[in-house]
Amino acid sequence: MVRRGKTVRADVEGSQYQPYTVTIEFDDAGVAGTECTCPYDHGGICKHRVAVLLTCLRDPERVDDRPPVSELIEGTSRESLEELLIELAENRPGIAEWIDLRLTSVDATASDTTVSVDIESVRKRANHALPKPGQRGHSDAYAEAERMASELDELIEQARQALDAGDGETAVEILEAVTEVLATNRWPGLLPRDVTKLYETLAALGKTFAEAILLVELSESEREQLEQRLTEWDEQIRHFTGRPTLAVGADAARDGWDDDRLQQALDGSLAAGELDIDEPEYVDGLTTVRLAALERQERTDKYLNLAKAAGKTQLYTEMLARKGEIQAAVDCAIENLSTPQSLLEIAKILRATGNSMAALDVAEHGLAVDGVRKDRLTEWLRDRAASLGEEDLALRAGIVAFEESPSPSTYGSVEELAGDEWESVRSELLASLREQHPTSQQAAEVFLEEDLYDEAIEVADRSGRFRVVETVVEKVTAHRPQWVIRTCKSNAEPIVEQGKHDSYETAVRWLRYAGEAAQEADELDEWHEYVETMREKHYRKYKLRPMLDDLLGEFRSPVDGEVSSDG
Repeated sequence: MVRRGKTVRADVEGSQYQPYTVTIEFDDAGVAGTECTCPYDHGGICKHRVAVLLTCLRDPERVDDRPPVSELIEGTSRESLEELLIELAENRPGIAEWIDLRLTSVDATASDTTVSVDIESVRKRANHALPKPGQRGHSDAYAEAERMASELDELIEQARQALDAGDGETAVEILEAVTEVLATNRWPGLLPRDVTKLYETLAALGKTFAEAILLVELSESEREQLEQRLTEWDEQIRHFTGRPTLAVGADAARDGWDDDRLQQALDGSLAAGELDIDEPEYVDGLTTVRLAALERQERTDKYLNLAKAAGKTQLYTEMLARKGEIQAAVDCAIENLSTPQSLLEIAKILRATGNSMAALDVAEHGLAVDGVRKDRLTEWLRDRAASLGEEDLALRAGIVAFEESPSPSTYGSVEELAGDEWESVRSELLASLREQHPTSQQAAEVFLEEDLYDEAIEVADRSGRFRVVETVVEKVTAHRPQWVIRTCKSNAEPIVEQGKHDSYETAVRWLRYAGEAAQEADELDEWHEYVETMREKHYRKYKLRPMLDDLLGEFRSPVDGEVSSDG
């Protein structure tokens, strides 16, 4: 683990041969962002990032503090840096190829509006990004998908740089070269279909292409040709994505800005939501891309007019916040946004622009709205309010965060914030657990944390799910051994009786838990007799019998202190 400035990077052992790379970004309020190279994408953050965060918190001495690279090279002569770069390239051939591709792609900036680009080099880089046919193993396939996305991102960023310089023509050339390579090569069958980053990259390609088309002057015939090519390319790439990604570019080539209603919206002649639009799911539609083009051109008033007329309230409010119309942004968010995630996005923008108290006002409104991922908003508000000394707000947010997503960590956060009020708050939290989460594993874990064993047992009994039951069994063996014995027997017996040979290890695990509880209850003789009876009754189950023999051998008889003779 290495910390450079506000960034921590770590190599974390995982299920693949190569360790995963975890990156944690910190800011003044705590954790600003996290990334991991593992394929996990099921909500929340992966266990590898959790491991690094816990290590930073509990064992900070393991983190090697080093100066940022920018400080390391500060004051170093050009000659020394050249020597260092050459040595690096000589020792790592991949770096040499990367330097070659980067330096030949963009030769120079000829003026503020023209970027000199070697399009053939762009094609080479796009081809280099494609997965290698020989790398079809599980771990290699994920790594190849991540690498492909990263290298394509660099090319898309190059097109964005051309757009920033006002050179839409060069941006279109770059994107045409990249897209043609993707559409004319057989790569989809080499990659897994569950790498979110690659889908995001392909969506960004379509959006950037559409934006570039909107910012360049094209003849009618050029538009028609570009629309046809994009439509054909989209069909090819859709073999991987399963949904349109370049269709928005085709729409931009066909429609451009030539629409009377659109012009009325841009001029502010249409009321809020009066411009009818039909945006696709999963990818940005033409209206969203038009807004991005207006933002790039810094035509803020036109942006706000179009966003308002198209009913793009989220984007409209975000622009108000970035433009510095803080109170208008706060009022619009509170009056019109109704999901925790949308309010959280506005709050983050307000905080990033130095308006922390306004950010708290917007996020506080989110405490009263319903919707998915409310836990993210409430945890964000809890931490930011606490850092600004708004203790009452932090406590309220912490309580809602716990109610939305109960866990020992969110429970502990409330305890830390509650101070002298903890006893009364604690009663409220536990009551909410009983009412709102009567069967969840998280509820069981909180009850166990508080040594409320009977409450945890009640959750396990209501749930009936193995994972919940096992969590409770592992913690209450010394305190409620009779319940453990009964519960573990009832879980093991159906597996054995039904001859589920693939699950015999699970049955034996339950019986082992029962044996540990029997030791606590001084009933090991009874447990031995029970397991021996099961072994004799099911002696024909050749896979089960040796497993039961080994299990009996793990526990000594309380009578003579020796291993059971039958074991």
